[in-house]
Amino acid sequence: MRWRRVIALVAVVVLVVGAIRSLDSPSWIFYYRVVDDHTLVVGTVAGPGAWTRVTSVTETPSTVTITVSSLEVQIGAGTASGVPVESNATLRDPIGSRSVIDGSSGLRVQRTHCLPPAYFAPGCSP
Repeated sequence: MRWRRVIALVAVVVLVVGAIRSLDSPSWIFYYRVVDDHTLVVGTVAGPGAWTRVTSVTETPSTVTITVSSLEVQIGAGTASGVPVESNATLRDPIGSRSVIDGSSGLRVQRTHCLPPAYFAPGCSP
């Protein structure tokens, strides 16, 4: 009888962890700003109340690949509205002339000098 309880408990834990992981998804990175040689701010959009954070930074001599994930739990009906979110990414080596790549899409991320909400206003891109 005990082993059945253990198996049932393990099954419940696996289901809960799987449900949580399915709600935690990569977010597209729309822009980045350089704060200093080792710190970047990346801009994404997430649902209201989502826990958004940098989950991966991979550096090569020519690129920095950053992945941002959002864990969103919504109870009841909601809207399709998104909230701009900025997250800090700390680099091991200086950014220099390396390209920043969005880990969720594999696309190059556009650099900006401007603060929100004017990320891509005239004169904001280098």
